[in-house]
Amino acid sequence: MLAVYDTATGTVRPFASRVPGQVSAYVCGITPYAEAHLGHARPAVVWDVITRHLQHRGYRVTLVVNITDVDDRLIERAAATGVPVAALAEENAARYLADMRRLGVEEPTYLSRATENLEPIVTLIERLLARGAAYQAGGDVYMRVRSIPDYGALSHRRLDDLLVGVRITPNPHKADPLDFALWKGARPGEPSWPAPFGWGRPGWHIECSAMAWRYLGNWVDLHGGGVDLVFPHHENERVQTRAALDPQDGPGVGYWVHNGMVTTSGVKMSKSLGNGTALSDLIQRHGAAAVRGYLLSVHYRSPLEFSEAGMIEVARGLDRVARLWDTVKDAPPAAAPLPGELGETLFQFPMRLDAALDADFNTPAALGHLFDMVRAANSLIADGTLAAFGLARRNLLVARDALGLVLTTGGSAGPPRELASGPPAAVAALVAERTKARAAGDFTRADALRHKIQDAGWVVEDRRDGPVLRPRREA
Repeated sequence: MLAVYDTATGTVRPFASRVPGQVSAYVCGITPYAEAHLGHARPAVVWDVITRHLQHRGYRVTLVVNITDVDDRLIERAAATGVPVAALAEENAARYLADMRRLGVEEPTYLSRATENLEPIVTLIERLLARGAAYQAGGDVYMRVRSIPDYGALSHRRLDDLLVGVRITPNPHKADPLDFALWKGARPGEPSWPAPFGWGRPGWHIECSAMAWRYLGNWVDLHGGGVDLVFPHHENERVQTRAALDPQDGPGVGYWVHNGMVTTSGVKMSKSLGNGTALSDLIQRHGAAAVRGYLLSVHYRSPLEFSEAGMIEVARGLDRVARLWDTVKDAPPAAAPLPGELGETLFQFPMRLDAALDADFNTPAALGHLFDMVRAANSLIADGTLAAFGLARRNLLVARDALGLVLTTGGSAGPPRELASGPPAAVAALVAERTKARAAGDFTRADALRHKIQDAGWVVEDRRDGPVLRPRREA
């Protein structure tokens, strides 16, 4: 049984989605004010494996990942460099997404930018104002934190203790120091948009609530992000969503899933601290496969201390995997069990891999089983056991699909299957119909068509230059 650790309860719980056979997931993405480092790749790679495993277990996954393309840090960096905010965000987002493709991260169902979701953002703020959970002051709109009795439940903090030892910038307009901005009034030189409560721009927290609500509705089965987002971002997101939506509709999150930080000398890798190694440089030096394997070598909830030596060690292990693939890639299928401990290691690998990923997506255990299988296969092949060739080939394909590992040495991790030919005419017609529905704002119809496309064996990705199709990964 699949089990997932939930930050809110502090326990590993059996996983059950609200709608049987379907999973809705929202993951907080990047704020592209500078080039990405290794820490930005970790949640993307982790959630790529989570999505793969959920699909393997028979779930139809709708994954939303956001890009925060308007934010204080973006505005500050744009002012310092003389580059317009939109251009700076787009440049860094494009570089990040290119790196993700090299790492073999499949694009989410929806890659959502904050500036493309102003309508749902404004709608939620209007609801909060109407219900007295928010107020206008000094040209801004603030969330009234004390209007939510269980504020702090996710982060396990008491409301009255939050002011102790917490640095909060003084603001005479706030009714309470803990209240946070939902909408920031227009300021000279900053991007702004019209709203019923005045020109301005959205606050960070409301952006994610609005995007999750737009694409997933009132319930998210899995909500992810780095552990550094638990407070205040996810705490604030949780309470404002709850206050804006009707309780009888069940607004909420089933499981809060947070990955640990990538650290350098025990300190979080951060652009602001300047202790992050550029992701593109690491991929250039070690190869995308090694970077991806390194990110999976430690359980997602644990900190990952960056080490060049550690990455080199993972690369060596993956080279052994690639060499085995070169040996067995043309072998005929084999599925019969083999005698002895080595034979059992070879035959049982798919089941052991599934068990590891069922246990809160334990990728280091999965990699351990993979390396054990490689050693067993090499021993049996050296002894002339012909059936070992076919079993090893089967196992490496299973590992490729589950973990997104590349089976050849060097180069990009890349998608496990390339698009060899165009989609069938019927699928292309569904895509065209869905594009029209999206243009007309009928997102319910568009979502239904996307599921039809997925059921036909294809995944449609929405990009700024139009929809892109790729084959759906087999379960």
